[in-house]
Amino acid sequence: MHQLPHTRDVLVLSGGASRGAVQVGMMRALVERGVRPAAYVGTSVGALNSVFLAGAGAGSPGDLAERVQQLGRHWSGIQSRDVFPGSHWTRIGHVVRHPASLYSSDGLLRLVRTWAPAHRLEDLPVPVRVVTTRLESSDAVYHDRGDLQTLLLASTALPSIFDPVRLLGEDGPETHVDGGIADLVPVAGAPSLTPSRVFVLDASVPARLRRVRTPIDVLLASLAVSMRVRPTVAMPGVEVVHLTAPDLGVRMHDFSRTAEHIALGYRAACEALGPLGQDHTVAA
Repeated sequence: MHQLPHTRDVLVLSGGASRGAVQVGMMRALVERGVRPAAYVGTSVGALNSVFLAGAGAGSPGDLAERVQQLGRHWSGIQSRDVFPGSHWTRIGHVVRHPASLYSSDGLLRLVRTWAPAHRLEDLPVPVRVVTTRLESSDAVYHDRGDLQTLLLASTALPSIFDPVRLLGEDGPETHVDGGIADLVPVAGAPSLTPSRVFVLDASVPARLRRVRTPIDVLLASLAVSMRVRPTVAMPGVEVVHLTAPDLGVRMHDFSRTAEHIALGYRAACEALGPLGQDHTVAA
């Protein structure tokens, strides 16, 4: 597969919590095949990955390849307690002070601050649409401007896990939560970016609940069910390449198998895209 002279590639990155690491491997495969994203659309962990990758700008392919490597190193350094901090007793104290969430957002905010390459979304070298869910209307919102850290915090704010985030809308303050609730695989954000080709880096998996260990297991499985409804998208004449990876059965808040997820994403994307240097059209 080759980058055509006038191809405008838009990358759509889904939510998926700890499985978001598969998108690192998928990106590596795309970069090896000459894909140079003109824009990104990301929801939840896919929004984090998107804005970090957009920091590479529109420079040489080597810049993006190095950015993908850096993203992989960031992922390799994450532990579950970094995102979901505290012991059982500290969580009880948090719930007393913040009854809308089980966990403090402090760890998530530290992650956002480390990964955000700009202060404002519109200042990124490559355009990104960050997806959140507006609770007042249950709609997905595809942001193209605003404070980057605040938008990322909203896009990753799993309901009941982290506090909702207040964003200023046209009619005043609004309450926003994880973008995956309204649009888990946000292809609907791509048409406004006028793509000629869309690559979907899908880290989501079907809802699964094998054994209930904690209330969080039930909550995350319930959220996964709610996230399966997706907006209908029509993009006549646009090639859509949907990349997925097998499910390792890892809990969505378990970051202990990141290296396997990255390798899995790379292998799955290579199989879908075909050998390097092969000149053909990828099947949607």
